Amino acid sequence: MSVVLLKRIVTLMLWLASTACYVMGLYLPIMVTRSQILGFTINRQEIRLFDSIVLFYNNGELTLAMVILVFTIVLPIAKYVELLYRITAPNHYQKGYSKLLQALDKWSMLDVFVIALLIMNFKMNSLIIVMDLMSGTTYLAISIVLRMGVSLSWDLLSRESLAR
Repeated sequence: MSVVLLKRIVTLMLWLASTACYVMGLYLPIMVTRSQILGFTINRQEIRLFDSIVLFYNNGELTLAMVILVFTIVLPIAKYVELLYRITAPNHYQKGYSKLLQALDKWSMLDVFVIALLIMNFKMNSLIIVMDLMSGTTYLAISIVLRMGVSLSWDLLSRESLAR
């Protein structure tokens, strides 16, 4: 087995791990809010990423709902599809797509920023509402780091193959 093929397989495995973490981050709750009075929980609500989009949309915050939808769902899915194409396609088909991925990668940290804004929005409500981060937030953060690792791994692999 050649070194290039082995590196391509490792990159594909990183992509699979990142995609799995992203799906888990979308599926699992990113936070739990509880309304408490004197330490007694009155209301408990698990919030998923999709729930937050619906919540902002229903409250008339269309801009915030669209920002969350675009930067935490649409762009990451586009990045995953483009990365998979680059990993699996023959080298001579990949030239145009690398510019697309570079343009999309500039927005990677915005995923983290959107989640931070979402958390701050819920935190600012009152002292009676208690919010705890859940595993969905962790999976989303891991998926972002792994996706950046896949991009870096692929860039190193393509530079190595161009040098030959």
